[in-house]
Amino acid sequence: MNFAQIVKRKNINHIAKKILNNNFSILHSIGLCLVILPAVLMGILIITYSVNIPYWDQWNLMPQLFIKISQNSLSWQDLIAQHNESRKLFPRLIFLGLGYLTNWDVRYEMLAIFLLACLVSVNIYRLNRLTLRLNLFPTLLLAFLANILIFSAIQYDNWFWGIQLVVFMPIVCITTAISAIYSRLNIRYKFLICMMLCIISTFSYSNGMIAWVIVLPVLILVSAKSRSDLLKQKWLFLSWIAVFTTNIIIYFYDYQKPELAPSIIPAFQNPEQTLQFLLAFLGSPLGSGAQISPLIYSTFIGGVEIGIFLCLCLYLIKHIQDNSLLERMIGWIMIGFYAIVSALITSVGRVEFGVESALSSKYTTFSIYLIVAIIHLLPIVFNQIYSQRYLPKTQVLLQKITVIIAILGLLILNFQSFTYSVKQIQGISQLRMTGKTCLSFINLMENKYCVEENVLSSYDYVKYLANQLNNLGMLKPGLVISDNIELIAAKKEKDKSYGSLDGIIPLNNWYFVNGWAFLPERNEPADAIILTYKNQADDWIIFDILMSAQTTRESLVQLFNNPAYVNAGWEQTIAGKLLPKGKWKISAWAFDAKVGKAYKLDRNHLISKN
Repeated sequence: MNFAQIVKRKNINHIAKKILNNNFSILHSIGLCLVILPAVLMGILIITYSVNIPYWDQWNLMPQLFIKISQNSLSWQDLIAQHNESRKLFPRLIFLGLGYLTNWDVRYEMLAIFLLACLVSVNIYRLNRLTLRLNLFPTLLLAFLANILIFSAIQYDNWFWGIQLVVFMPIVCITTAISAIYSRLNIRYKFLICMMLCIISTFSYSNGMIAWVIVLPVLILVSAKSRSDLLKQKWLFLSWIAVFTTNIIIYFYDYQKPELAPSIIPAFQNPEQTLQFLLAFLGSPLGSGAQISPLIYSTFIGGVEIGIFLCLCLYLIKHIQDNSLLERMIGWIMIGFYAIVSALITSVGRVEFGVESALSSKYTTFSIYLIVAIIHLLPIVFNQIYSQRYLPKTQVLLQKITVIIAILGLLILNFQSFTYSVKQIQGISQLRMTGKTCLSFINLMENKYCVEENVLSSYDYVKYLANQLNNLGMLKPGLVISDNIELIAAKKEKDKSYGSLDGIIPLNNWYFVNGWAFLPERNEPADAIILTYKNQADDWIIFDILMSAQTTRESLVQLFNNPAYVNAGWEQTIAGKLLPKGKWKISAWAFDAKVGKAYKLDRNHLISKN
């Protein structure tokens, strides 16, 4: 081979390597995009559908704290006080900080929930890299599968309710602690970090106490390489027991069983229902979205999960002498046990509400981590089997086909639950906007049903707290405090149409009113219609607010070439007694609850009331 040929071959090899490296970089980038895609989708859903209104338990947890701070009367007992079955010390501190930074915009609590989920995702990915030791693309595939669960929309009740940050706290603490255990830190620092995280978990949510039991086995089996190591560090384990005991004493000091807490007796009287509750609880992340018999689907899926997990545990027990295998599996085993123990506690405590309640979206934040643990344990076991003995090509091929089918099944079930969840999210957002709208007018109109259905089931309590928070500037936008609509009126842009008051028809002592109203800035129908009359001082005075008055107007869809207008119509019959006697000019306004502004609709009407 002459010199020219050698040079030519080297150039070809160089070009080939460059092409391969470029292709690898492109595939790597695509893989990373897929990994973060579930988080991006969930982030978009939160931004699109979150509503800034305190809901239900939030009214019992935070407003009194804001009021006490304004009166300089906040105490330690207020922060650690029992709420339902939990002592939410650390969530309260987070909520207080966010409250004063954002004027208690609860959407930032939802952002905090999303960031906690991101931290869990990072912890899971780090454990993936440390324990599985796979090539890049299998690692990214597992990270993608984990993220479609961690950021699963089936947790919609938790994503869109700020107080549910509490249910994310224990798994954040547990995965962070396990991640720290697998690090190269000194064992004393590992103990200190893990104890602090377990304390945070305990005083965040009731099942956070599980962290003490979940983290300790991982800490012992990963950090201590032999029995002599355990004996050398025995004072650390004694410290662990002492701190855990102290936490339990503080937690249950003056503990009162909540009045509405169900009895645990039915769990033992009906063990078959308790078992079904347990399985449905664990299978609900993938089975809840089923169009037919979601309870049966969830129960079956939960049974499959438990069966696979027990087989993996038995495999580890059989090879317990293999320290390397034990170290790689124990972290995932305990994450799986966290989901199972949570399911067991909930089954015993909630089965009285009915087996169907196991499908509650609030529980899925616990149950998804059994599936996360399984999809990481299986590759460890498969690698162990392949390394120990020779398998025929047909058997290897069959196992690979089985894995591919399992992955496709997981993706299909998750897609099914995603489409179901998006519809639920849209419904929740509409209900929250309804609650926000009726709360805005709580000083002008007594709409008890709307408040008690969509805000909190105690109208007078909500009204008192809402006015207190409004005075502190902790409700945005603020409450409407005057019947003069000019105080909330907004200027309309010339190129935008907000709707029209089409007509008013007298019906004895009633009036039938109709029209259409749209908010072009949001591309949605108005949240409410405000009816006003013009008084002698030339002011528009509010005399009625129409909620849930939307009707279908197909003609608007064609007129504006926009399907969002389909429910922009409105009509309702109002009582004549709402108007004073005389001749009045009537106008209608589209209300935007997000900004607390009203936009005047086209056309006014004259009516005479005798």
